Amino acid sequence: MVKVSVIIPIYNVEKYLKRCLQSVVRQTYVDYEVICVNDCSPDNSQFIIDEYEKRYPQLVKSYINEENLGLGKTREVGINNSNGQYLMFIDSDDYIAPDYIETYYNAMQKGKYDVVIGGYTRDLEGKLKKHFAKHSIWSLATYPIACAKMYRKEFLLKNQVKFSTIRCGEDIYFSMALYCANPQYKVIDYCGYHYYYNRESITGSMNYEKNHEKFIVSIFNEFMENYDIYNLKIKDRKVIEYVYIANMVNALITYGHGGGKKRMKEKYEYWLNDMKNRFPEYKDNPYVGIMKPKGQTLKIKLGVGIIMKLEKIHCAKLLLYILALK
Repeated sequence: MVKVSVIIPIYNVEKYLKRCLQSVVRQTYVDYEVICVNDCSPDNSQFIIDEYEKRYPQLVKSYINEENLGLGKTREVGINNSNGQYLMFIDSDDYIAPDYIETYYNAMQKGKYDVVIGGYTRDLEGKLKKHFAKHSIWSLATYPIACAKMYRKEFLLKNQVKFSTIRCGEDIYFSMALYCANPQYKVIDYCGYHYYYNRESITGSMNYEKNHEKFIVSIFNEFMENYDIYNLKIKDRKVIEYVYIANMVNALITYGHGGGKKRMKEKYEYWLNDMKNRFPEYKDNPYVGIMKPKGQTLKIKLGVGIIMKLEKIHCAKLLLYILALK
C-alpha cells in the first residue's frame, strides 16, 4: 500500500494538464500514487492522461466519470479509489514544487496530525506571489482551499468530511466540515503549491458568477441540513457564523464592485435578510471587530470588521453602494 494518494480532478484543461502532471510525477518523494479523474471533459485531456498512464503505469491511474459531477464530487471519486494513508488534492491547471509531497509528508510524521496546512504561490500570468498560511485555527475555518494540504484519509472517512453537491465554493463546505470534525492540525511555512488563475477551469468559473452570495446561501443551507451547528460548542458555532459573514462580505465586495447601485442593493438586502434569519445574534459575534480575530488575515479582518461595524449603525449599505459605482 502506498503512503500518499494525489487526487487530480480534470475538466477542460488540456492546455495546462501536462505541466500539472509533469510536476506531480517528478517528486523527490517516491511512495505515492497519482489518481486522475476525468469529469467528462470535452477536450483532449483524456489523451494526455492516457499518455502519462502508459509512461508511468505504476504511478498514474485514471478514472472517467459516467456523468459530469463537478469538482467536489469528482474529488470524492478519487478518494473512493485511493490506496494511500494520506490524501492530497491538486487542481489540474495548477502545479507543484519537486519537494511538495515530501515536505508535507515529513511534517505529518512529526506529530499525530490529521491535516497539515501550507500556503500557496499565486501564478498570475507568470507573476508569482507567495501567500503563507497563518498559524491559527482560521487556517482551518476561513482558508477554504482543499489543495495545499495533506489529510489523513482515515480521519476524513471516519468523520464523514465530504464536499458539497453545490457546484461553486465546494471548498467552503469542505473546510467547515473539516473544522467541525476537530482535527489535530499543523501549519507549515511552505508555498510549494502553485495556484494558476484560469477562468476556464472548474474552480475558475466561480470568479465570474454574478450572484455568488446565492451560492453561499445554498452552501450554508446544505451544510446546516447535514450539521446541527446548535449542538456545537458556542465558540465553534460562532466560528461557523463568522465564516458565513466573511464569505458574504467577500461576495458583496468582490462580485458587487463596479456592478452598479441597483445590483448591490439587491445583493445587500438578500444577504441581510438571510443573515437575520440564519444567525439572529450575529451582532454579538465575538470574532467580529476592526482588528479581530487574532490569527486572521488582515484583509479579512478589515473587510469584515469595517462592514459589520457600519452595519451596527445601519451605514454598511452606504459604503457598499459607493463600491458598486461604475
